[in-house]
Amino acid sequence: MAASVDLDVITPGAVKFQGKVEIVVAPGGAGDLAALPNHAPMLTTLRIGVLRATVADGEKRRIEFAVNGGFMQITPAKCVVLTDMALSAADINIDAVQAEARRAAESLAQKHGANDVSERDAVAWAAAQLEVARAPQV
Repeated sequence: MAASVDLDVITPGAVKFQGKVEIVVAPGGAGDLAALPNHAPMLTTLRIGVLRATVADGEKRRIEFAVNGGFMQITPAKCVVLTDMALSAADINIDAVQAEARRAAESLAQKHGANDVSERDAVAWAAAQLEVARAPQV
């Protein structure tokens, strides 16, 4: 078995994942970042996007969550993700998210670039959910 790191994905309402993974790829505040076993300790913010990990179960199973920001603490043996929302493919209603994506895009278009942070976040959140929902299950 390859080296592994413990991963905890925690929201205010639930522990969404707890287990050993080979690699974690997260949407860091300054760009995507990966954490492998024995990574140097760090703390980073997360932006809206997709959190991915390869589970260390010998089958190379991949897990994905749409996250709406948060924080990630990395130590040589553990990664902890704290986020308000972490949605797996099973949690996502594609039709509802597609409708929300259309509404968010229309709202963003009406802003014409002025004070559009919440609209941009809504578009990014919908896109992250759709990416997770449409990903092939490996």
